[in-house]
Amino acid sequence: MEAVQAKLDDLMALADRADDMVDQWSIREFTASADEGRIVATTDALGSLLKLDINPLSRRRLDAVELADAILTAVVAAEEAAATSKDELMNGLRAAQRAIERRH
Repeated sequence: MEAVQAKLDDLMALADRADDMVDQWSIREFTASADEGRIVATTDALGSLLKLDINPLSRRRLDAVELADAILTAVVAAEEAAATSKDELMNGLRAAQRAIERRH
């Protein structure tokens, strides 16, 4: 019975830790840029586009295809940063769970 209680306590602690980690992760924003930093895309933790800043110089300097490519580069890079962060969070939670399972 003590072993079961110890595992339950560890799982509850992991759940609390997971809640804290997810709360911190969920408010993060991820930014990436293109065209020498003149185009900046910002996403939320899930990779949804929050903001896209395009410097007027980029609009004048780039033709429509180049501008579209630069925008896409910035947006995709910000989405990838968010996805990488999510993967790191999940891997950390899985590692903590495996550590509990090994102890019990």
